[in-house]
Amino acid sequence: MPVMLRVFRLITVLCCLLLAGVALAAQGVRIGVLSFQGKPETLAQWAPTAQWLSQKLPQYQFEMLPLNYEELDAAVDTGSIDFVLTNPEHYIVLRNRHQLRPMVTLNMLINGRVVEQFGSVIFTRAETPIATLESVVGKRVAAVSVNSLGGFLMAADIFQQAGVQLLDRRQAEMVYLGLPHSQIVEAVKEGKADVGIVRTGVLESMQSQGKVDLSQLRIINAQHNLDFPQLLSTDLYPEWPWTALRHTPKDLVKATTLALLQVPADSAAARSGRYQGFSTPANYTVIENLMRRVNVYPGMRERPVWQVLWTDHQAKIILLAGALLVTGLTMAAYFWRSNRRLRELTRVNQEAQASLEVAAAAFDSQVGLVVTDDVACIKLANQAMSALLGYLPQELTGQMTQLLRSDSVPEFTMRKVWQDLQLHGRWQGELTCQHKNGRDVPCMVTISAIRHPSSGLRGYVGSFTDITDRKRAESHIRELAYFDPLTQLPNRRMFLEALQTAMNAALQEGTLAGIMFIDLDFFKNLNDAHGHSVGDQLLSRIAQRLMLIIGQHDMAARLGGDEFVVMLTHLDTSESVAMEQTLAMAQAVHQALLSPFELDTASDFGDHAQTLRYTCSGSIGVALFGLLEEPLTEVLKRADVAMYKAKHDGRNLIRQYDPQAQKAVNERMALSNDLNLALRDGQLSLLYQLQVDARNQAVGAECLMRWEHPVRGKVSPVEFIPLAEDSGAIIAMGDWVVRSACETLTRWAAMPTMAALSLSVNVSPRQFTEADFVERVAKIVAETGARAELLRLEVTEGIVMQDTRLVIDRMQELCAMGLSFSIDDFGTGYSSLSYMQMLPLAEIKIDKTFVNDLTSNERSAAIVKAVIALGNSMNITIVSEGVETQAQKDQLLALGCTLLQGYLISRPIARESLEELVALQNQPQLAG
Repeated sequence: MPVMLRVFRLITVLCCLLLAGVALAAQGVRIGVLSFQGKPETLAQWAPTAQWLSQKLPQYQFEMLPLNYEELDAAVDTGSIDFVLTNPEHYIVLRNRHQLRPMVTLNMLINGRVVEQFGSVIFTRAETPIATLESVVGKRVAAVSVNSLGGFLMAADIFQQAGVQLLDRRQAEMVYLGLPHSQIVEAVKEGKADVGIVRTGVLESMQSQGKVDLSQLRIINAQHNLDFPQLLSTDLYPEWPWTALRHTPKDLVKATTLALLQVPADSAAARSGRYQGFSTPANYTVIENLMRRVNVYPGMRERPVWQVLWTDHQAKIILLAGALLVTGLTMAAYFWRSNRRLRELTRVNQEAQASLEVAAAAFDSQVGLVVTDDVACIKLANQAMSALLGYLPQELTGQMTQLLRSDSVPEFTMRKVWQDLQLHGRWQGELTCQHKNGRDVPCMVTISAIRHPSSGLRGYVGSFTDITDRKRAESHIRELAYFDPLTQLPNRRMFLEALQTAMNAALQEGTLAGIMFIDLDFFKNLNDAHGHSVGDQLLSRIAQRLMLIIGQHDMAARLGGDEFVVMLTHLDTSESVAMEQTLAMAQAVHQALLSPFELDTASDFGDHAQTLRYTCSGSIGVALFGLLEEPLTEVLKRADVAMYKAKHDGRNLIRQYDPQAQKAVNERMALSNDLNLALRDGQLSLLYQLQVDARNQAVGAECLMRWEHPVRGKVSPVEFIPLAEDSGAIIAMGDWVVRSACETLTRWAAMPTMAALSLSVNVSPRQFTEADFVERVAKIVAETGARAELLRLEVTEGIVMQDTRLVIDRMQELCAMGLSFSIDDFGTGYSSLSYMQMLPLAEIKIDKTFVNDLTSNERSAAIVKAVIALGNSMNITIVSEGVETQAQKDQLLALGCTLLQGYLISRPIARESLEELVALQNQPQLAG
């Protein structure tokens, strides 16, 4: 029965252990860390380390718990945490109480240097006379606590060596403020204490945060240690240990130890924790000795057992010693020496075994490792190396390291590797390795020389990390930086770099090169009509055609928007021949643009998908470079000027650089700049040209925009209207004209002679195709209170060449508001009966070119007669423009045209003058 009971108990214990292991895995891993600077700061510092461990060991979930001394002691007592990261003094206390197991020691990174030790700083205010340890006697000293290593014990030991006992109230008044250390600094600054004791690094940290000015403090007993980068007043002691509690599973301890030893110095965890990494546990005996010297721990001051026995049983010990002295002295000495030697051998063996286990685990890590002899012959390779390059470990054994290297690695790179290994014993950098199947594998490689103190060089250890993903990301970033994502052509940045290179090469080789700027004509209209997705299709197709046309050494690039550029290199040395070669390529590009494009018009506006056969054209400017040394901007400027010359001459043309064109472009740009200020500065004005009927009665007027330049004087609309169209200024100018016309209609509503007159306003194609044109007009009419039925919008026949459906829809929307439409300059553009039938027109204005020839040209008279008849049959009002003679007026009336406009009727005049003219015409009628 007792046997069965023991078996049952054994099974119960095993089940409990298994359940405990499952619970640990399920609940995660908790790490208690001493918070000496405030819990939020401590959590921010160490949380990334816990995240790194969780990523490295995905079967566990690590959690950092910032705790003060009391909370950390309680957590260890209750076993609610698995690991402890605390200062060495606290570790000694916990180790003696709970048998903690040290794993690794923290290596701090301070100002770019690895620091494995820390100390205390003793300081006072700069204005106090306290300058030495002895002068602290009788002063008020602030510290963290009597048990704080950096915040008291280290300093107390230094004071003790100087003959000052801080724990003696007759020599110093101690004030313990607890954590964080910043409280001690504030107490000294505010005069609540004369002297402060803090851990090294606290003052520098507070200075970087702007909380303290070190020039206002004096460091007492300053130590000038060249190997230590911080203020220091005491000896240096080992940094914080990372320890495991007894209940923590050994496999978790081992895995965590290996993971901590592998934390990269450049990782987010190391940067946040401000450390370089972790190393094997330091020797903390010096801490125990310090604690004994200071005598603040009762357990550390207990008398040895032999001293207690001697005091309590002195007589018995003397008798026993006398009896055994002769017979046992030799044997005792022998056993003592043998046992001591055995313990030493056991310790050395255990340490060696532990080191071998750590090394073996590290060797089987995910980093490729190879070990070679002193002539670079591979002796050992791990599985990660096999996975990296495809060779089995046994296939690599005995091979030279050249097998691992790609043939693409330059020889001078390898010479640099061996030179660094000989001079510094270490080399790190990127190398291209070669997989067994022949493909290149980019790797980050670290090679370290293995040297023995007596025998010298023993071999090399190399680590290999695959950086293919990083290289791919770098390549992607380069594509984003140097290539246009839509067309896959080089972008502006890459083109400018290539142009500079080509300019230098042309000067060195004595050859010429050419450049052509390509700007698509009316590309905005395509975008507005069908959406940007259709426009993007066109840009991509153009890029494809350019790549098919240009030569192997030439370059096509997209500068942005609808602008492309082609650079031709290695042209003839003769300027005339080189220009012919460039113009020939420009002609090929021009023809490629004119060939129709098949575009899918499932546009951004939700239209039904259909194929659009679109014919594109472009204005092309060409220029040469390489004739002389000049800035890159000058080359671009010449091609740009030539391109603008092509646009100015009517678009869809090729023009080469001409100095006269440069002058014209400069003048055009100056005028364009002035035009942008004209509306703001009130330089624009409206004139009104009267329209009358057959009885010479006023029926309406047309608004005509004029520009009075402060320097140039009157600028013709023929000059500034095209500029406004190109620059986009016509949008704001057109809105201003519509608003001014509506304000005039509102004014006339209160004038009996003017109330029935209509006003015609010219609307440009670019203005009309703006997406919110209808809304803007409606808003202006509503804000001014004008009668919409008296406002007439004049458009040219060219507007029909835009998206016909869109034009009709917008015209119908505006007509629904009461506005009406007139076709201006009828007969000079794309006159078609079909659009007259489709468009909601109220009026047609016969162009003045036909009116001018009316009395002398039978064809003009026939055209005018036909238009009048057509208008009458379609119930569309006909207005004849440019009536300048009485003969023209008489013939127009005879042909049936009842509305007239021109200099014979009235020149364009100011609004007030028009009002006076109409009032004068109506006087006889009013008198009657």
